[in-house]
Amino acid sequence: MTEATTGRRERKKARTRQAIADAALELFLERGFDQVAVKDVAEAADVSMSGLFKHFPTKESLVFDEEDDVQAGLISSVRDRPEGTSVLEALRAWLLARVCNKSADPRVAEFLDLVAHTPALSDYARRMWLRHEEELAKAIRQSGPDAPGADIAARAVARFVLDRTQPWQRDDPRAELDAAFTLLTHGRPAPELHATPHPPPSAAPPSPARPSGLRERKKAQTRQAITTTALELFAAHGYDNVGVREIADAAGTSIATLFTYFPDGKASLVFPGDRGAHVAALVRAVRLRSPGQTILRALHDHMAERGPFKSNPTPDERRVLDLIRATPELRDYALHSWTVALDPLTAAITQQAALPADDLTARLLARYVLQIPDLAAATADARRTLDVVTGLLERGWPAGLTDGHPHTTPAADPRKPEHTCPP
Repeated sequence: MTEATTGRRERKKARTRQAIADAALELFLERGFDQVAVKDVAEAADVSMSGLFKHFPTKESLVFDEEDDVQAGLISSVRDRPEGTSVLEALRAWLLARVCNKSADPRVAEFLDLVAHTPALSDYARRMWLRHEEELAKAIRQSGPDAPGADIAARAVARFVLDRTQPWQRDDPRAELDAAFTLLTHGRPAPELHATPHPPPSAAPPSPARPSGLRERKKAQTRQAITTTALELFAAHGYDNVGVREIADAAGTSIATLFTYFPDGKASLVFPGDRGAHVAALVRAVRLRSPGQTILRALHDHMAERGPFKSNPTPDERRVLDLIRATPELRDYALHSWTVALDPLTAAITQQAALPADDLTARLLARYVLQIPDLAAATADARRTLDVVTGLLERGWPAGLTDGHPHTTPAADPRKPEHTCPP
């Protein structure tokens, strides 16, 4: 086959791929992602279903370019940065150029709104970008100081930088980009230490404890029997090889009863706690922290006593943690269980530090803290991960690895040109 023939074939494939992507985006923006079937996209692009799936293996992938050059661009921005340019400055410049290119498309606002309001697309985007985390962490690690915890800190920096590749999280992605890199470079100056103390809301006097009735005890026993049975089956056969029906049969109950206790499905059997109570506990840790204690330290101390960070987990707790680490679906569920606290935790941080309601750093801090459990799942020492990432957020990178003194964010250098998109 001649080179010219090969070139024509590749160009034809590229045109077909682009036609499919354009048709999909048009339909998704017009009707909404969940209201459009893959068959609708194939018909609009005038291709067969098999032809569509050759280019796009899933419905979610229709929305995003594969962007095979992204990882190479990220790594190159670190390894080939100009002399005198820090790793974070280089990554910020690369991301800013990306934001500028995206903002030139008049349909970007509609696209970002589509992703923001479609959970399936938000989850897909996160997974798509995080596949670059390991390689980016390696490049950052090689460029940073040789200090204890450097590998953990590099992975956290990579995670938080990649988090900024999702600009639909804010109305002004460039402002959030600046806030994120200021936090990662200099750490958080803990304004709550200088704010007027904000008293916690008064709680209603506790009601006298009443002994649980027969019905409550029976429900608790049924719930415990289901979770115990599920964990035993998962441990014996693997999470992916056990179905809900098998669990119900082994626990001596019906599927309907199982879903009455665990409406979120199979994954929730591994996390039987109340999410609302978990969120409330995080907020209390911020509001009821000790005098002179920073918000970050209060959250660190609260988390250190729970989940993967406990120093002496029971055998059952250890079994659950091992299961979560080995199962991507459970890691995603665990991450979501923490990140549901984002809005209330942001509000508590904002209030306690006397910050404006729309403060970007408060939200970024909450977002990063809530990702620490997932970062810990990739390491052998979860508590060490909690300590290192907390230090990173307190003092910035790489200072958080080399000294123990919080840094104050310096004023901007007026001689340094601002990185802005061209008009």
